Amino acid sequence: MAIYHARVKTFSRAKGHSSVAAAAYGAGLLLVDEKTGARHDYRRRGGVVETRCVVPTDAPDWSMVPAQLWSAAEQAERRKDATVAREFELALPHELSDDQRSALAAEITRALVDRYQFAAQASLHSPDAKGGLNWHLHILATTRRLDAGGLADKTRELDGGPAGRAEVEWVREMVARVTNAHLAAAQVDAQVDHRSLEAQAAAAVARGDVVSAALLSRRPTQHVGKNASALARRGEDSERAERNAAIHGENDEQFEKLLETFEREGRAMAPTDGHGPEQARWDRQKTNRRGVDMTLPGGGQMRGVQGITGLSVGQIAVPPRSPGPSTQDLFGEAVQLWLDDALAAVIDLLKNTRRFLEDHAGRLAAFADHSRLRTDLRELVKRLRTLKRWATEWKRRQLAERHALKLLHRAEHALEEFVESNPKPADGNEKEWARRRGRRLAAIEQRLAALKAAREARSPEAEAACEQRLVSAVEAVEEWSGQMLKSYPIQSDALAPAFGPVDTSKLKAGETAQPLRSPRLH
Repeated sequence: MAIYHARVKTFSRAKGHSSVAAAAYGAGLLLVDEKTGARHDYRRRGGVVETRCVVPTDAPDWSMVPAQLWSAAEQAERRKDATVAREFELALPHELSDDQRSALAAEITRALVDRYQFAAQASLHSPDAKGGLNWHLHILATTRRLDAGGLADKTRELDGGPAGRAEVEWVREMVARVTNAHLAAAQVDAQVDHRSLEAQAAAAVARGDVVSAALLSRRPTQHVGKNASALARRGEDSERAERNAAIHGENDEQFEKLLETFEREGRAMAPTDGHGPEQARWDRQKTNRRGVDMTLPGGGQMRGVQGITGLSVGQIAVPPRSPGPSTQDLFGEAVQLWLDDALAAVIDLLKNTRRFLEDHAGRLAAFADHSRLRTDLRELVKRLRTLKRWATEWKRRQLAERHALKLLHRAEHALEEFVESNPKPADGNEKEWARRRGRRLAAIEQRLAALKAAREARSPEAEAACEQRLVSAVEAVEEWSGQMLKSYPIQSDALAPAFGPVDTSKLKAGETAQPLRSPRLH
């Protein structure tokens, strides 16, 4: 469940930015800007795992030394409004080991240098919070190409306009492609996708993955920069921050509704071979073509082969409910549960249930006055509800894990933006700075605990437990339906073959999740 994040930003002299300061911060170094004499000391900052300079093959040796490289980059720009550096900010998969992340960072940086022939300083950062997942890479690049003679012409293809947008898209695609190759090489069952949420949602719909489409249909937020962060520090809300807060609220509300939908009208787990929702719908359409009419007491009517397999719920006409569910009401609810898509993967295992409900009109007519029928139908409905719950349980847990991961990354980005915009002060404000940073760390710890719980709920042991509960639920429904066939027999039962034990060997609750790794902090 790797997260994709790629952003390109620029450092402008007109805004008071300095490439030397950016390089010192990213690498945790002390660098002096020879142009202004300013000292930028970030040796006390933590979280820098490694830093490397990557340059074209014919570049001079001095370009491998950060102090010389970035002083040269500053001196090469004469204008007061010059763009002095460009940064590529990328998320790195927490599923990889330290060495694997380092190799990924090196390959991505080399690909950028080979394409644009600039010099780059790549700094790999660990999560700001203990146990966090926000491993990320800052690639600070010169705005000029570098050859044997030094810094040369500008990389204007990255400046903007149609050409710039095309290059940014190339960067995003390259990062996703290289990242996925490294994930595959590490045998990590995860992929990243550089496409927009809208494009990913459309692709999910095209392949019939309704769950992913719903999750991807959330509105994206906008990056909150240093100016907005400064407003927040003064207790003021920027327009963008307010808009993002509203979007987060809408997305969370939409997600909770989605979880409620799966709780109430859940979709099926991964189907067994040859028994997916499409096959179930085809079977129902096929039987409906050979359908017969069956009339329910009270005027309700149902069509289907031997009964209900050709029905949609809307074709069941049930009289108004009495204060307590009538026998007819209970039959109707049992039919609705049996027809629910949530049971599509197990429908072929419910042979006794199918037989009992196929000619339920005949049973109702024959045993309408039986004192136990209403009570026994209550039990059947109860067991069908339990089966529906366990048929959708794994999907609910998957949704909960995705939501927990999204909330964790949101908290980690909030801390990252705070640290970036608020370097640790050297004056007497350290206590206030630590308090505000601690509040964000506490939020990350809470999100980590929630993600850990969600991951544990999808562990191999939890999966096995879910499968056992699902098997037990199938067997419980079939066992009770078998008893009801004996208690309420009709003539057509004698003509049907007897069923053997339920074969639940192919039932699967879902695929196991990747284990939660504890990243090493530096």
